[in-house]
Amino acid sequence: MFFFVSLFLPCLSQSGELPKLRKYISNGGYALSTNGKTLFSKNLTTPFIPASTLKLVTSLAALEILGPDHFFSTYIYRDTQGTLYVKGSGDPFLVSEKIRTIARLVAEKGVTEINNIILDDTAFALEHPITDGSINSSNPYDVGCTALGVNFNTVPLKVLQHAKVESPESQTPYLRIMGQIGKSLNSGYHRVNVDAFPRQSELANNLLYFGQLFQILLEEQGIVVKGTIKQGVVPQETELVIQYTAEETTGDLVKSCLLSSNNFMANQLYLAIGVKQYGSPATWEKSQKAMAAFVHNTLGLRNQQITMVEGSGLSMKNRITPEALLVVLEQFKPYASLLPVKYGVVMKSGTLRKSGVFCYAGLIHRGKDTRCFVILLNQKQNNRDKILNVLYHQL
Repeated sequence: MFFFVSLFLPCLSQSGELPKLRKYISNGGYALSTNGKTLFSKNLTTPFIPASTLKLVTSLAALEILGPDHFFSTYIYRDTQGTLYVKGSGDPFLVSEKIRTIARLVAEKGVTEINNIILDDTAFALEHPITDGSINSSNPYDVGCTALGVNFNTVPLKVLQHAKVESPESQTPYLRIMGQIGKSLNSGYHRVNVDAFPRQSELANNLLYFGQLFQILLEEQGIVVKGTIKQGVVPQETELVIQYTAEETTGDLVKSCLLSSNNFMANQLYLAIGVKQYGSPATWEKSQKAMAAFVHNTLGLRNQQITMVEGSGLSMKNRITPEALLVVLEQFKPYASLLPVKYGVVMKSGTLRKSGVFCYAGLIHRGKDTRCFVILLNQKQNNRDKILNVLYHQL
């Protein structure tokens, strides 16, 4: 655990600013509050790029709008010709282990042969696949959002000598798409954004990845799979075979999302908020509208204090003021156990290193007192630890 070094406590200036901190800030702001009262601050009402501290806003909205006990479901249908349909609803945590469970449940329903696998991702109708902060690189944080994705739309693989490719995970068998992607990678272990590579079929790579994984796991159950994997829509009156409901609640997903700072999970929750308020299919516009209403009606803030074009903090168009983030933290106190811990402090960090964005926001527990703090730096110098050290020791 990191321990802060005790410092001399400087006197306040008339504005409430801590003079000790001026040398650390060329473009940024901070704030420390208790019971909704701001004790110290600089640039309290100035909007800054928040990076992943914006996930606090998304998470709070998900907990309040979806509810902490909300679950996501994936639906399996079968028609009279033996075609199996999979319809997704944007589960942020649909991983290989769950697909294996779904395959087992299909087998338990007495299904022994499948003619085609049709993947229905129409629960999402996104106007654009990624945010302006993403370049669709092979990095896992650049993945796009989908109604039907697996393993956060990232592929694990191990490239050996002579371009031989294996799966490094026991829960994820080797798939043909791994071999194709691995041809362009150096030897070693990789986890990559599946859609950053050229398409291998008419299907988007994320759907092909899902389909290949599902097919192999069905075959593991002794089910014969014929035909092809296609994209399509579940016809009306098709029999529902399984409604697979995830074990993780919204609270579980928020905790995991904040701990790993997973952009995919954050935006899947962000899109689910829009669906909850305005119906399916999910769109960025619906979620932006839903979040603007939440900011105004629930948080009592003006939309100029929080600008959200997406929910992860990856976009450079997002903005939030230290004052607004203090309000979010006050509202987040009942969910404080979901926040990660760093340096012994309950907080969320946010970093866009190449763009000079270094942020912290969280709660400091001092005896019976809980104080909210915000540090938003949009500058080359990453002085957030030094600023936090000073704020931590204010009485």
